[in-house]
Amino acid sequence: MRNNGFPTHAYTPPNPRRPSTTTSSQKPGNTTHKWAPFTYIGRETTYITNIFKKADIRITLRTNNTLQNPLMQKPQPPDKYSRSGAYKLTFPECNKAYVGQTGQSFTQRFKEHRNAFKFNRNTSNYTKHALEHPFGHIQDTMQVLQYKKKGTHLNTIERFFIFKEFSINNHLNDEFNITPNRIFKTLLKAQ
Repeated sequence: MRNNGFPTHAYTPPNPRRPSTTTSSQKPGNTTHKWAPFTYIGRETTYITNIFKKADIRITLRTNNTLQNPLMQKPQPPDKYSRSGAYKLTFPECNKAYVGQTGQSFTQRFKEHRNAFKFNRNTSNYTKHALEHPFGHIQDTMQVLQYKKKGTHLNTIERFFIFKEFSINNHLNDEFNITPNRIFKTLLKAQ
């Protein structure tokens, strides 16, 4: 028994007199072969590789199905209507806009607007105005202005975008929500 726990009959020491082996491409006078890697996708790969073999090009096959693929989580692109924040609803026919905010998802808030329209509940100026126009899909009528969680910052963002629509006389929001604001005017001039 050796000191590392392996029996002596299971170990063969290297022979110092044994000549080193060289491959045919390493021997002097031989030419090196060209190699072409292919990703195996089916019978088509076999057909193409046979053509290359006739041209004295050696083929190596590889796969995209590695152990890493199932282990790595692929990031899903987020749905832009699944978050909360400030939004703008527009009517393409008259170019009027309603600015609002939601702490829920934009999809949920849009459903609330649609249900108010469907059941003829005049809960907002948007639903009152929607009675004059066909109610469109979320992709056609809702524009995400800014993503933000519910709070005072979102209130300020909403007031800014209402003021922006008011300054171009394009709003459907209540008049009492709009107050003169020098900071908003300065920001609009900078844009």
